[in-house]
Amino acid sequence: MQDKSLKSSLAAQISDDLRTSIVLGEYLPGSKLKIDDLALRFAASTGIVREALSRLSAEGLVTALPQRGFIVSPISRDELTELTDARVRVERDCLAASIERGDVNWESEIIAAEHRLAAATTALAQKSDRDTVLQWHALHEAFHDALTCACGNRWWLRFRQQLFIQSERYRQLSGLTRGGSPGIDRDVNAEHAALMRAALDRDAARAGDLIEAHLRKTADILLTSPRLRAAFETAA
Repeated sequence: MQDKSLKSSLAAQISDDLRTSIVLGEYLPGSKLKIDDLALRFAASTGIVREALSRLSAEGLVTALPQRGFIVSPISRDELTELTDARVRVERDCLAASIERGDVNWESEIIAAEHRLAAATTALAQKSDRDTVLQWHALHEAFHDALTCACGNRWWLRFRQQLFIQSERYRQLSGLTRGGSPGIDRDVNAEHAALMRAALDRDAARAGDLIEAHLRKTADILLTSPRLRAAFETAA
């Protein structure tokens, strides 16, 4: 028999893999997650798969239905609006605290993370295969993590990460990352660079206004995305 730590490690690996697939939209909202099929896919026991799904349920990416198993959590316009409001408040508070507490290492990581993200954003405009999208997603998360990581409150940071992941799911479902929203007049690299500059200048008020504008602009674009509109109508 597998010992407890090995089972927990395998459940964590499966939840990480499924989390990525759900965020990328490879499992659509409302779709059933069949435990037997997932056990075959991951060569794991149904108990371990159930544990992995329970972890994702705690994160809000999966919903457990009584007597019906697990589905990918549904999406809605109202949820996206509420999610954005919550994220704005948390990001502003975490960013302000990081600006107050951050040291030179914090500054250096922001600069490096912004540089890497800018290069990845340019690459994504030319190629949007799964690996390139995953790379951009990781570097985008790393940049926003770098801005807020010095806030000093681990609970706020955990909550912030959960909100970030939920927001990324909406972004991926919209097709925005894969060039699915043509005609948008937006310079994301400039927005990230301005955020970096405000943080390095220790201008908490400006940084807070910039992160709020950044997040709300993304939400506005997502709400008008043809793909998300179709998904909202299907869910309704």
